[in-house]
Amino acid sequence: MSIPLPLATESPLCSDFARKHAIDPGGSSLAPDVVVLVEVAEPWPKPVAKHADMARLVVVAQAHPEHVRLLAAIPHDVSAPRVISFRPTDTGMQRRERRLGADPITALREVLAVDREPEILRAEGIARTMLICTQGSHDVCCGTDGSEFAAVMEQRRDDVEIFRVSHTGGHRFAPTAMTLPDGRMWAYLTPDIADAIIDRTADAPIAAEHCRGWWGAPTGPAQIAERAVFALLGFELDHRPRSVNVSNGPRGTDVAVQVDDEIFDVRVELGREVPTIACGATGGQPAKPGREWVVTFGPSVR
Repeated sequence: MSIPLPLATESPLCSDFARKHAIDPGGSSLAPDVVVLVEVAEPWPKPVAKHADMARLVVVAQAHPEHVRLLAAIPHDVSAPRVISFRPTDTGMQRRERRLGADPITALREVLAVDREPEILRAEGIARTMLICTQGSHDVCCGTDGSEFAAVMEQRRDDVEIFRVSHTGGHRFAPTAMTLPDGRMWAYLTPDIADAIIDRTADAPIAAEHCRGWWGAPTGPAQIAERAVFALLGFELDHRPRSVNVSNGPRGTDVAVQVDDEIFDVRVELGREVPTIACGATGGQPAKPGREWVVTFGPSVR
């Protein structure tokens, strides 16, 4: 089964098209070894790596032995911009922060350093962080829906550290965000849904429908399988060590999600063909091909 492209007489926004066809955002989360925010003033070019304050830092990030996702962020204090790293751990994250100052390259290298015994921020009991994609130069849906969502959340959640950041992928699912320290990415957000996710009052199966994936699992079937376990166990999963192992079987992709001493087997297969349309373009062209993933077995505990 495939989703038809817009008619030649139509020019829908990509997020409207995705909502109309209920395109599943699962499997589209970032999956880096470390996420780094660099506070730089707008305007941001597309790609944001061309920003004058980012270009040299991109070279350092690319030379780092780990997979680094470098994001621009609107400064909280324009007089003292920072570089901040978020590194996933089994049950939370490690965060480092430095002022950019006169030597931004050294600041970036310091936040990328790996401690043998880092301070771990757990997924509960600490100030929470939300990264909201608002880069309108990349996609109008993030620039409008994302910015409106960020403005509302900044007003209603003074207990959450909110960053407006550059492109995180999945603009067709706007508004999108990543919550930390749990490291989950979310799609089709509203303020009420975001509140329920932040406060962990949402029913896990409902929250899972908005979940793009967890940053500790590779993009695609691994994130789909981990999300299925999240829908089963709920938010307490984010407090438990887990690993995700993928193998290709004769009936699809078999994924083993280990949570503490339990192993959950999940089979994931390709679902609908879902084009990613060009936002606001006639007939949605040029469109990129894509597929959804669906769980056809599990999660089943061994």
